[in-house]
Amino acid sequence: LVDDEKSILQLFRTILMTSLPSCRVDIAANGAEAVGMFSRVHHKVIVMDLHMPVMDGHQAFLEIQRQCGEKQWEMPAVVFCTGFAPPDSLRGAIEKHSRHCLLAKPVTGERLVETVSSRLGA
Repeated sequence: LVDDEKSILQLFRTILMTSLPSCRVDIAANGAEAVGMFSRVHHKVIVMDLHMPVMDGHQAFLEIQRQCGEKQWEMPAVVFCTGFAPPDSLRGAIEKHSRHCLLAKPVTGERLVETVSSRLGA
């Protein structure tokens, strides 16, 4: 989970840990933290906000995509969760790869779990 709002991180973490107890749920406060964490722990699904300080979600997505291509790692499914319209370039990436998607905030816990679960193959 990647979001600069601590309350959202804690809420989403609680929802996912309760609904998907066998999943590991890590948290990061910005894209740079997420990229660093991904380079150590190759997450299968990343739920990420778009607008954050230090490194935004789009930049983090591009960096993770670059790392995966360079190191021949599997690209995780990225679920962008935002209250803002994404840039056109990001919309293209989402449309091109059905593993990635966009959830509009506010999002229900049920929708969050359903989206993550479907990308985990659970």
